[in-house]
Amino acid sequence: MPTPFISRVRIKNFRNFHDIDVELGKKQVIIGENNVGKSNFLRAIQLILDPQLNEEDRYLEVTDFNNGLEAPMEKGEIIEISIEIKEFKHNKNLLCQFNGAVIKTDPDTMRLTYRYYSIPKEEGGFRYDYIIFKGENEESEFRHSDRKYLNLKVIKPIRDVESEMKNSKKSPLTALLKDYNIDISDLELIANNIKQQNDEVLKLGELKNLERRINNRFLKFVELQPDSSVEMSTNEYKTNRILQSLKLMLGERSVTETSLGLTNILYMTLILLAIEDKTIIPYFKNDKFLELQSVDSTGVLTNCYEQNISGHWELKNSLEESLIISLYEFLDSNNPKDEGITLLAIEEPEAHLHPSIQRVIYKDLFQRNDASVLMTTHSTHITSVAPIESIVHLYRSKAKGTKVNSSVNLILDPDDIEDLARYIDAKRGEIYFGKGVVLVEGIAEEYLIPQFAELLEMPLDYKGIIVCNINSTNFEPYVKFLISLGIPYVVITDGDYYEVEGEEKKFHRMLHDEAESIGYYGQEIISRIIVNLNIIDAIDSDCLPTDFNELDEVFNENGFFDGMYTLEVDIMEKAAKSKGALEVLSNIFNCLTSGGSRQKQNFKKSLESGSYWDCLRKIEASGNNIGKGRYAQRLATECTVHHVPGYISNAINYIYQKVDEQN
Repeated sequence: MPTPFISRVRIKNFRNFHDIDVELGKKQVIIGENNVGKSNFLRAIQLILDPQLNEEDRYLEVTDFNNGLEAPMEKGEIIEISIEIKEFKHNKNLLCQFNGAVIKTDPDTMRLTYRYYSIPKEEGGFRYDYIIFKGENEESEFRHSDRKYLNLKVIKPIRDVESEMKNSKKSPLTALLKDYNIDISDLELIANNIKQQNDEVLKLGELKNLERRINNRFLKFVELQPDSSVEMSTNEYKTNRILQSLKLMLGERSVTETSLGLTNILYMTLILLAIEDKTIIPYFKNDKFLELQSVDSTGVLTNCYEQNISGHWELKNSLEESLIISLYEFLDSNNPKDEGITLLAIEEPEAHLHPSIQRVIYKDLFQRNDASVLMTTHSTHITSVAPIESIVHLYRSKAKGTKVNSSVNLILDPDDIEDLARYIDAKRGEIYFGKGVVLVEGIAEEYLIPQFAELLEMPLDYKGIIVCNINSTNFEPYVKFLISLGIPYVVITDGDYYEVEGEEKKFHRMLHDEAESIGYYGQEIISRIIVNLNIIDAIDSDCLPTDFNELDEVFNENGFFDGMYTLEVDIMEKAAKSKGALEVLSNIFNCLTSGGSRQKQNFKKSLESGSYWDCLRKIEASGNNIGKGRYAQRLATECTVHHVPGYISNAINYIYQKVDEQN
C-alpha cells in the first residue's frame, strides 16, 4: 500500500537556510559538501515530527537563525518551517487525526507548520515562543499526542547499536515483539520451565561456594539491607522480562560481539520492519483468525494466509498487489489498529560498511522497500544506485545561504533515464559531488582536460570540478539533470566542421544529413539542446544567430563550447604554432606505434604539412595498436600549454567563474 511521505519542505531563516522551498519524493538522498546543512535540513523536520525532542528542544536560540540576518531576535525576525505530506488517504487513523491539516484533496495533501515567532514586550524588545499547527489554521495545534500517529525516526551516523539493542525501550526488536501481542499465559508456562532448569544449575556446589564468597566480601562494603545480597541467575525467568531479555545471535555470537558493520546492517533491518504499516498482520492465532474469517465474505484471508504446524496462521510470501490491497482494506475495516506512521531519516549510513555492501543494502532499500526515507550521505556507492528522481542537492550560495534543489520533477524519456542511470552507476555517482561539472563526449577529453586546466593554472580539483565523459554527444539529459539540481556545468564538444558542394558531399569528419551547405555539426547539437531545454529566451532555432561566430558567442555565454573539427585535430592546429609542441605529438606517436621507421616518418611529415586528418587516421589505424584514448592518455603526461585549444581554455575559465559565483 502507498506510504505517506514528505512531499514538500519550506524553511525560512533557520540555520543554513534563508528561504528554501523544495519538493520531495518518497525516497530522497540528500547530498552536499560538509557543513552545507544536510543535518540541519533534517533537524528542521525534527522540530515538527520527532517525538524524541522535548518541548525545551523546540525553543531556539539566536544561533539557530540564518547567518545572513543581523541581530534577528532584536528585530523580531521569525523562523518558519512547513512540511507537506502526501499519500495518506487510505490510512483512517491519519485521516481522523489530521483532518484539519488537509489543504487539498487532489492529490491528498496535508500541511504542518512550525513557527518560532516574536512577541513585543512593553518595555521594548521581544520575547519568543513557538507554535506548531495543522493546515492553514493557527488555532489547530499540532500536539505531542499527534506524533503517535505521524512521527519521524532519525538514525544518527556511527550510532551505538550495541547500547540500543540492549536498551529494552530503544531496541527495535522490542518494538517488533510488541506487534505480536504474545499471550501472557504462554509466557508463564515457559517461565516456570526455565526456572526449574535454572534452579538445577544453581544447585552446583561450586556455584553456591562462589556466591557465598562474593557475599562475604560484598557485605563488608555495604550496610545490610533487604535485597542487598548477591544471587546468581542464568536465563531470565520472570514472565514480564522474558521478551525483554531476548537477544539476537549471528551464528554462535551475540550481535554485540560481531563487527560494527554487521550490527549496523541488522539494526537497519529491524528498523525497517518496525516502521512498516501495522494494518496487515503477519501472524494470527487460530481463534482470532477464525473470528475474522467468519466475517470475510470474499475469502481474502484464506487466499493470503497459510496455517502452520502449530495451527496458527502466517502471511504468505509474494502476494499479488491486488490481494494485498484487498487484504489491507478488509483488515483496516474489521481489525483496525490504533497505530500511526513513522517516517525514517538516516544520517550518513555508510559508516563501517564495505562499499559493495552499501550498494546492495541501499539498492534493496530503494527498490524493494516501500518505506519513506530521507537519507544524507557522502557515499558515491549509495548515490550510484539511487534512482535518478531521488536526489536532493544542497549547495552554498554567497548571497542567501544554502540553496536546495531536487530531481523529483525531472522529466526525461525512458531511454535517457536508462542511459543516465547506467552512467551514474558505472561512475559511482561522481556527478553528484562536484561543485561544477565538465561534460565531455569522449575518453580523450576525460584524460586531457584536467591536465589542460593544470597548465592554465586553473586546477579542477582545487574548485571541486569534475570531468564527466558521457561517451556520446547526447548531452541533453545530463544538462537537464544538472540544471534540476542546481549544479554548474559546461559542455565541451567537437565542432565536426563539414562542407557540401553541389550534390557532392565533402566533409572533414562528420556529416549531418539535414545540414545546410556549410556548418558545424557540433553547433547543431548545441542548438537543439539550448532550444529544447529553453536555456535562453529563444523558443525555436530561428531565433538563434546564423553567423557561426555569433552563434558561438551565444553558446559560450550559456556554457557550451565547441571546437572546429575534432579534439585531436584542434590540438594539432594549436600545436602547429609551436615547433616544440609538434615534436611532442610526433614523439608520442613514435613511442606508441607498433609500425616501423617509415610509418613514423610518414606521421611526422603529415603533421608538419598540416595533414592532420591523415595523422588522426594513423593514430586510429588498427595495425598501429594506439587508438585515440591511449594517445590522449600519454599526451596528458607530456602536453604543454601550447597544446590547449582556445575553446577548451575558454570552457575551463567559464566553469571556474560559475563555481566561484555560486560558492
